[in-house]
Amino acid sequence: MKYDCFKNKVAFITGSTSGFGKATAMELAKNGAIVILNYANDDERAKKAAVEISNFGTVGDCIKADISKEEDILKIVSIIKEKFGKLDYLVNNAAIDIGGSFENFSIEDFKKEMNANLIHRFYLIQQSVELMRKSNQPRVVNVASRYAERPLADASPLCISEAGTVMLTKVAALELAKFNIKVNTISPALAITPLTEAIMNKEDFDAYAKVNPSGRVCDPQDVANTILFLLSSDADYINGENLNVNGGILLK
Repeated sequence: MKYDCFKNKVAFITGSTSGFGKATAMELAKNGAIVILNYANDDERAKKAAVEISNFGTVGDCIKADISKEEDILKIVSIIKEKFGKLDYLVNNAAIDIGGSFENFSIEDFKKEMNANLIHRFYLIQQSVELMRKSNQPRVVNVASRYAERPLADASPLCISEAGTVMLTKVAALELAKFNIKVNTISPALAITPLTEAIMNKEDFDAYAKVNPSGRVCDPQDVANTILFLLSSDADYINGENLNVNGGILLK
């Protein structure tokens, strides 16, 4: 996918050294953006991702930070302000899924997941407003999940936090419109990523593909393409929306 509007734009993507985040960073770099990568703990994977993406474009930085921690979010914003002075695109991609039955889920794990999947998105958007106001095309894309609309057993905090992300998007879009900051959500279906491959096998993916109307599992490239569209000038009149990228699975 090729766009002319991304040249020299500064983009920060959370959780961007694998999966959806990496695919998005790669596409933005190919289209001329300055991408700022983020990861939490895997130094080797981050280094490899940065080198790979830099072969196609500009990696402005690769920031090791736990976005579930307020102090780390402030660190991220400070680095971007010092090095670039503005932020054009914010993609809130990072999330976790602990899993567990509703009746046995610990309050500590519930808080941990809500903080990692919802609260940090609010705080990162809030703390980025000053930098985004300096952009002539400021955009935020929150990456939620199909479970924002349809509950899943043994994943109550994930469903609740992703549904909250959709409403966060709407509230932020309404309140930040005065700064021309567009905020949207995409909700992908099950995809083949390092995270899902760690807990699923080929038979699991094949079974899902069979019940999906599109006959396949989501690819990170599907998500990256959608994010780029929402960040682009082509989506200038789209604001506060949740775009499902799921092959039609919610139709069943």
